[in-house]
Amino acid sequence: MLTNQFTLTRAGALSWLRRLEEKPPVFTAYFAAAASIADTEKMLLEVLDRGQVLDEICGKVGKAPAGAAVFYISGKAWVVWPPFPLDESRVVRSYEPAALEAVLERDWRLALVLVRLGRYAIGVFHGEKLIDCKAGTGLVHARHHKGGSSANRFARHREKQMESFFTRVEVHAREILEPHLKEIDYVIYGGTRETLQTMRSQCRFFSNLQSKSLGRLLSVREPRRSTLGEANAQAYASTVFEITE
Repeated sequence: MLTNQFTLTRAGALSWLRRLEEKPPVFTAYFAAAASIADTEKMLLEVLDRGQVLDEICGKVGKAPAGAAVFYISGKAWVVWPPFPLDESRVVRSYEPAALEAVLERDWRLALVLVRLGRYAIGVFHGEKLIDCKAGTGLVHARHHKGGSSANRFARHREKQMESFFTRVEVHAREILEPHLKEIDYVIYGGTRETLQTMRSQCRFFSNLQSKSLGRLLSVREPRRSTLGEANAQAYASTVFEITE
């Protein structure tokens, strides 16, 4: 049993789907976000025998953050984690890429919130077009690793710096995002997980965005205006698991 994982850009995923059509899979399966392993297995048993391939597919589908598409032919399966949620679960005894293509081809309205301590970038996109953005900095000292009372004072000072920084990010996020909230499909965060968790727990505005937030974290080294486009391209990327018997 071999499993190969790779990432495809929006254009790369659409091209890959077209290549699959040259020797089309014998079945296609779609699973909505949060599909249980039990339901996944029950649906796949209609078209696939029990075994390692079935177990591997169910495991990958169960971990998919936005649902999954499965294509199978001659002892080989591909499990695709799309960038945005699938809203249906079904099995088709043929090659049927349309539902996945629709997710990939659509120009979504996205709000990107990229934050690392001391720097942030916020942008609203419609497809690849940047509609509005704001980027900036804020002073937050690095951690103090020495002990003693001076270290405690430093830690308290650093916490205040972080609070001030998060407040600044929240103010600018409101400024950029509120005029577009009705149109925004999803909010996607990028940066440092711990930093983002702290910010969202402190700032009510981000808590109110929870219903639109995708459970993904974009990898961003430097939140800047110039990196927003790269982050948006990353938001459209798909992850593919190739499973071979």
